[in-house]
Amino acid sequence: MGAFRPQLDTQADFLKNFIYLGIMNSALAVLVVIAHPDDETIFAGFIHALVHKLHATVDLVCVTNGEGGFRHSAPCEYLYDNLELSNESIGRQHLPRIRKQELFASGKILGIRKYFFFDQLDLKYDRNVDIVFAEQWNKKLIIELLEQVIITGNSTHGYDVMLIMLPSTQSHGHHTASGLLALETIEHLQKNKSSNIKIPTVIGGAEFVLNELPTYLSNPLVEICSILPNEFRFNRTWKLSSTTNIPDYQTIVTWACSEHKSQGSLIAETLTTFTREHEQYFYFSINNEQHDRTRIQLIEHIFKQLAHIHEYNTGNVLKQQ
Repeated sequence: MGAFRPQLDTQADFLKNFIYLGIMNSALAVLVVIAHPDDETIFAGFIHALVHKLHATVDLVCVTNGEGGFRHSAPCEYLYDNLELSNESIGRQHLPRIRKQELFASGKILGIRKYFFFDQLDLKYDRNVDIVFAEQWNKKLIIELLEQVIITGNSTHGYDVMLIMLPSTQSHGHHTASGLLALETIEHLQKNKSSNIKIPTVIGGAEFVLNELPTYLSNPLVEICSILPNEFRFNRTWKLSSTTNIPDYQTIVTWACSEHKSQGSLIAETLTTFTREHEQYFYFSINNEQHDRTRIQLIEHIFKQLAHIHEYNTGNVLKQQ
């Protein structure tokens, strides 16, 4: 794959590029779209760095109400007034409220600014997205709501980047469905573009470690751009500070996971089945603008900035703050 591993330029070049793209202070605006109130942990390192290193604003859309998580809730029941959350009827009644609060707690660690809840049903695990759309979600409503968030969620400024869950035949159907609907929304905005609508550049975050370019043949919107680079990596082993060699972004991921008490297996899965050193992000063909590389340059520079900031032994920007 054409993974993007930034080469460090001179400090002057870095600052020039930084200013050129206008990504300073809170200017960079990112919208994250997830399916369940704990999926943000898949991208926790990148989100935290966007907010706390690049000073971006990050807002989040959560499609489902998370009620299907009752299967994992038995260990936490004593923390929530001894509600028998692992009992399906009780869990479905109370988990939407509880899981929103858990997401707020995780989001406080990551630095998420605003939340948009679409409250779609979380009835069952199914990899078949057609069943998800037929039996659980209101597809038309989700696209309408997401379009409205893209247009007005960051006031009149719009979003520069939208981070979605990379569709995969191996993923939870809700994960894939949320990504597909986000891409359909982008396509709809492109076809009906008016001068006052800012369409974000969309990238997909992988749930699993991928050693080859992802494909999802069921929908052409998921096509990854063939022009390199088309993959970008965030290193979770980067240190959080130049003053210590111990805490890294794996710590942030664990902190975020620990806030989702109702999902008892989340930390164990993150540290075992889904353990990884890098978060992988892929650039979609849908972003391509003929004879214009502005969008891909934006993504390249974001990851280049993060690489510079975390090179603590090269006299970088962080040391000068």
